[in-house]
Amino acid sequence: RKKMSNRFSGKTVFITGAGSGIGYQTALAFAAEGASIIATDVDLAGLEQLKPEVEQFDVTCHTHRLDVTDEAAYEALASQLEADGVIPDIVVNNAGLGIMSPFLETTTAEWQLTLDVNVLGVALGCRLFAAILQRLGMPGHLVNVSSMAAIAPPTNLSAYVASKYAVEGLSEVLAMEFQESNIQISCLHPGVINTAIVQHSSRARMAPGEMERLQRHYVEKGVHPRVVAQDIVNGVFKGDTTILSGKGVRGVALMKRLLPRRIFRKILIDASRKMGYLPQK
Repeated sequence: RKKMSNRFSGKTVFITGAGSGIGYQTALAFAAEGASIIATDVDLAGLEQLKPEVEQFDVTCHTHRLDVTDEAAYEALASQLEADGVIPDIVVNNAGLGIMSPFLETTTAEWQLTLDVNVLGVALGCRLFAAILQRLGMPGHLVNVSSMAAIAPPTNLSAYVASKYAVEGLSEVLAMEFQESNIQISCLHPGVINTAIVQHSSRARMAPGEMERLQRHYVEKGVHPRVVAQDIVNGVFKGDTTILSGKGVRGVALMKRLLPRRIFRKILIDASRKMGYLPQK
C-alpha cells in the first residue's frame, strides 16, 4: 500500500472503537494520508490486526486497550500520551453501541450502558484532549460520531437515538465554547453502514427472522465503512462542522427541514417497517 497523499503528514490521530468498522477504516484512511495513529478499543484482537495494516503506510501505530466508560483508565492514558509527547492533533470519538429493543422493554441498565459509552465516552474524550491542547496552546480537531438516527430516528432504538441526539447537541455547544480557540469540532452523521453494530442480537428483542431482515438491509443498502472513513478525512481537511455520510443522508436531512413533522414521522415509520426495525404488517 502506498500513501494516497500527505495531507495529514506529521499529524497524530487518536481513535476510539478502532478495532472494527468505521474506527478501523478511519485509522487506515488517515494513515494513507500520512498521519500517525493512536488506535484504542476494548477489543485487542481488532487492534492487533489493524497495527500492521496501518504500518504499511510507513507511519507509527500505537495501540491501547481502552474502555471509554472507565474514566480513571482514560485519564491515565491521556496523561501517559502527554508525558510521552504523543499528543493527538485529531481525536475521533467513535466508540459506540446500539441496543435494539422497544422502549418499554429497554432496561435502566441498558440505558445506562448506552449513555455511558455513546455520550459520556465522547464527552470524556473531548474534555481530556481539549484540556491538553488548550494547556499547550496547540490547535486540534475533535470529531464526534453521531448518526443519521439523530436526523431520522428509527423505531425500537430509543436509547441509541437519544444518545446520538446528545452527541449532536454536545458538539454544537463545544463548537460555540471553543470558537475563540483553535480547536475545531466536527459532528459526523453516518447513514446505513454495513457494520456489525446491528449484529449484537444478544441485546436485540426481535424475532430471528426480523433480525435477519434488518441485517440484510444493512448489507444490501449500507455503504462500506471505508466510505465513511474517507468522508471523515475529507471533512476534517476542509474543516466541515457537519459531516453527512452514506446513501441518501443529505436527502433525508433536507426532508426533515422541509416537511411537516407529522408527514416526516409517517415516512420514518414506513422506513422502519421496510428496514426491519418494526415487524411488517
